[in-house]
Amino acid sequence: MSKKKTIIVVALIVLLAAAVVLTACNSYKWDSIGAGDSGAAVMSNGGYYVEQGRYAYFINGYVGDGADNTWGSPYKQSIMRAELNADGTVNNATAKVVVPKSIYNSSASGGFAVYGDWIYYATPNNDEDSTGTPSTTHTDFMRTKTDGSVTQLIGTINSRSSNYLFTPTRVLFSTDSNATVYYFDFSGMKTNKSSDNRKGVTEGVLIENASSLVWGYDLDRAANAGSQVSDYIFYTEKLTGDNDSYEFYNKLCCVRYDGSDRRVLLDNTSFLGEGEDYLVTPQKVFNFSLQKLFYESDGEVTLYYTKSIEVNGASSSQGLYYNTFTLDGGLTAAGEKKLSSRDLTTFYPLGEEQGVLAQIDSKYYLVNGTGENKLALGASSATVQAVAGGYIYYTASNALYRISLDGAATSGSPNAECLIAGGIKTDWLSLEFVSDADATVMFWFDTENYNYLSYAVLTAYDGEKLEPVMIGAMTDEDKAAKEEAEKEEE
Repeated sequence: MSKKKTIIVVALIVLLAAAVVLTACNSYKWDSIGAGDSGAAVMSNGGYYVEQGRYAYFINGYVGDGADNTWGSPYKQSIMRAELNADGTVNNATAKVVVPKSIYNSSASGGFAVYGDWIYYATPNNDEDSTGTPSTTHTDFMRTKTDGSVTQLIGTINSRSSNYLFTPTRVLFSTDSNATVYYFDFSGMKTNKSSDNRKGVTEGVLIENASSLVWGYDLDRAANAGSQVSDYIFYTEKLTGDNDSYEFYNKLCCVRYDGSDRRVLLDNTSFLGEGEDYLVTPQKVFNFSLQKLFYESDGEVTLYYTKSIEVNGASSSQGLYYNTFTLDGGLTAAGEKKLSSRDLTTFYPLGEEQGVLAQIDSKYYLVNGTGENKLALGASSATVQAVAGGYIYYTASNALYRISLDGAATSGSPNAECLIAGGIKTDWLSLEFVSDADATVMFWFDTENYNYLSYAVLTAYDGEKLEPVMIGAMTDEDKAAKEEAEKEEE
């Protein structure tokens, strides 16, 4: 099944990282499980299920932060690889561990990525300090070849909650309240043998003094893809000069992940008319705050941001805006459109044509800039997880529901329908939705099946609740526990 996933990205604010000397004891020996399909396009990077050609890569199950993470020991929370059947489903009989490490980060936007013949992931570092105490706070960024034969340490940070982004040549991560974005550049590493010495890795700062930023993964990425809009990080930059302390505005900027093509997209002059001075027209000088982005295509993106002004010493919110543009054409003030006079920050972006699905007073409305917000979902306990195929998919009490989006659904009841009765883990990584023109599939960790990864084809719903389909493999301990529980139920 050819699949695409819409990536929703939030502003990044995380904790400060500190360098600590740790003692490693890993050799990274693992037998090859056979060549992958490194020349194929990658779909669904950035979560816990990724496809590349004939294969699926996925986190087998959820354990959490406290599991044994000695190289070769993790199984339940490891990354597995399995072949895909002709119909796009996972052939469980072929599932094998390809990364025998525990994949974990507490950020909901964590996950792993595949580029070419490498898998990139974050894993808890339990190395000992000089007193012999194992770390409980550090994270390793690592990569393993898609056949499992070579594994390399890229870098270590003192956080297990940092937001991060894997790119073809760098790991980007944000680790302080000033939204500084750091990088580990691994383009200089040799690729033929395992190592934990980070030889060939360089590190540095990509962005400083940012007040907000958004980034994300491409919907699907071709092998050897050229430059595309998902290669860019968008951020707002605070003024830090000695004479800038009285200035209210900031700059909306972008930069490619490798540090090239740094641009100022909007600043204090962008909305001024000819001959106007920003010092005497404060109502046209803005402080921007990026909220989310939506990839329209490989070359086009929609940015969502709020704006405020300062007049006579008082700050005034101007509402939520969006701007759709290509990097070739550039973002312009003329391309900006207003969605709402309210500072909406909890919303699901639907792209240039549809606007957003926004939470207002505990209900969800379609907001498209016309001034007439249409009620789409009135369930106050609902958490919207995805919008696909004309439906809003949302969770409540660990169950999954759907309801038609603005009457756009072609089948089913106009009222909410329960598709999956329970067992959906919603307190770790964001739920994984993978869609194309034919189907929408959801992946989740099933709390009613010992937290193993399961999926359901949501578009196959016909009025009867969908049954989860587990992928991967259970540990012997969980198998025995499940068999015992089933006997007791008989």
